[in-house]
Amino acid sequence: MIHPKIVRDGPTTTGGPDPLKDALALQARVKGLQALLELQRWQIEVLNNRLYSTEPGAIAARRLLAIKRSETEGDRLKVPKGVNDP
Repeated sequence: MIHPKIVRDGPTTTGGPDPLKDALALQARVKGLQALLELQRWQIEVLNNRLYSTEPGAIAARRLLAIKRSETEGDRLKVPKGVNDP
C-alpha cells in the first residue's frame, strides 16, 4: 500500500521546494502585473486626453455641453402637475 502523504504530495525525491520553479512562477506573475499596469496607464492617458484637451476649442465645447446637459436635466426634473393639483 502507498502511503497517503505520497499519494497527496507526490514522491519526495527533490528534497523540498524547488526555488527555480518558484522563481519562474514569480517572474510570470510579475510580467502579468506589468502588462496590467501598462494597460491601466494607457487607459488613464486616454481619459486624460479626452477630459483635459490642450486645444482651446475643446474647453469651450466642454462648457457648452455641460450647460446643455444642465438645462435638459432641469426640464427632466420638473414635477408634473396632476389633474387635481391647484
